[in-house]
Amino acid sequence: MKSHHVGRATFGVLSLGVSLLACSSDDSPSSQDPTCTAATQCTFIAAGSSELDIQDRIGGAKSGDTIKFGEGTFKFTNQIALPTNVKNFTVLGAGRDKTVLDFQGQMVAANDSLSAQYVEKIRFEGFTVKDGRGNGIKVLQGTNVIFRDIKTYWTSTDEKSHGAYGLYPVQSTNVLVEKSVTIGASDTGIYVGQSKNIIVRNNEAHGNVAGIEIENCYTADVHDNDVYDNSSGILIFDLPDLPQRNGHDIRVFNNKVHDNNHGNFSPSGLLQNVPAGTGFFVLANTNVEVFGNTFEKNGTTQTSILSYFILGETIKDAGYTKPYPINVYVHDNTYTDGGTSIDGSKELGLLLAITTFPNTKDPKKRVPEIIYDGITPPTTSDQVNPNQICWKNNKGTVESVNFHFDKFTKDAPNLGQILEMNPTAYDCELPPIPEVKLPE
Repeated sequence: MKSHHVGRATFGVLSLGVSLLACSSDDSPSSQDPTCTAATQCTFIAAGSSELDIQDRIGGAKSGDTIKFGEGTFKFTNQIALPTNVKNFTVLGAGRDKTVLDFQGQMVAANDSLSAQYVEKIRFEGFTVKDGRGNGIKVLQGTNVIFRDIKTYWTSTDEKSHGAYGLYPVQSTNVLVEKSVTIGASDTGIYVGQSKNIIVRNNEAHGNVAGIEIENCYTADVHDNDVYDNSSGILIFDLPDLPQRNGHDIRVFNNKVHDNNHGNFSPSGLLQNVPAGTGFFVLANTNVEVFGNTFEKNGTTQTSILSYFILGETIKDAGYTKPYPINVYVHDNTYTDGGTSIDGSKELGLLLAITTFPNTKDPKKRVPEIIYDGITPPTTSDQVNPNQICWKNNKGTVESVNFHFDKFTKDAPNLGQILEMNPTAYDCELPPIPEVKLPE
């Protein structure tokens, strides 16, 4: 099973060569906003502007420019591709839900609705992207990237037809995603992949297959988000066969991760195998700190700590050297009413459903709050907790389990005999991970 998250974009859908018109005094609908009149490199686009006019203005933009959409709905039949290699570039709207870029009529099967690549200091703020044929907004190889007060969503009742990602920065550095809303993505609402130095905060993600995913990233803070009614809430992945591997130093804190029981509608890829009802899990990352979160009513699992080998895949990537979770610290979280309605349609969920857990605290519960697959490097099989997995001071009726999947026999399932409930070896502490700081 291979990830499909490699950054691939169809840029330059239109050949756009008209220079950006600065705010002028003509009577066209693209020049009537007073917020642009004082800026020599700002162009205002009013409702009623033609798609060709909008594409001309955007296609001719240059470093230092601001594109500002007014209130209203702007309908597109093509992808919007920003010019490459621009610096200090801004795309503004009048506010989330006030400015709507509607791609329901998109005729060209582009990967993205709005895209940018090889850009430096770019900001998207104050608008909505609706019903894209592909992803919402993608940035490939950007530096100092900001998504603020953005909404992406899909309205079709055929959820598998929705675009894969809402907000989608990949192979980028210094990424901020804040105060945004993502709804209905057939893969992930907010996905940050193969990037460095990331903050994802104060967002709302619901109705997606995954709410928030940090994949193959270095240094990220994910905090104060409300993540609910997805198939899975917050996922921290590290996978082989990608340009950047061996993710590390991720903090997930002060989030509300609840009621993530939406049926899994992913049409393909890795997430297709994740059971609905998954609150949070970390897959094969190093240095992950999970604290201060509220996990509530995630029906299959609340918190899972897993190795890449749980997927049953052979690793062929020589550069992928850390397929195990290492130095993972889950502490001071609050757990309520989870693991009571397992999605048995996926293999992992089915294993959980057929396993009898000798719970000692709550006989109504199906799955413990914290599960660890227990797979460790073969050279450490005689050691206790060689990967340094720790959980401590979590609130609520909290049970934990080491499944010892390293001893699992698929042809003759024996989980009930090999799992270890509430193991004391993982009642430990790890040093805090430093805060992520972005440049001013």
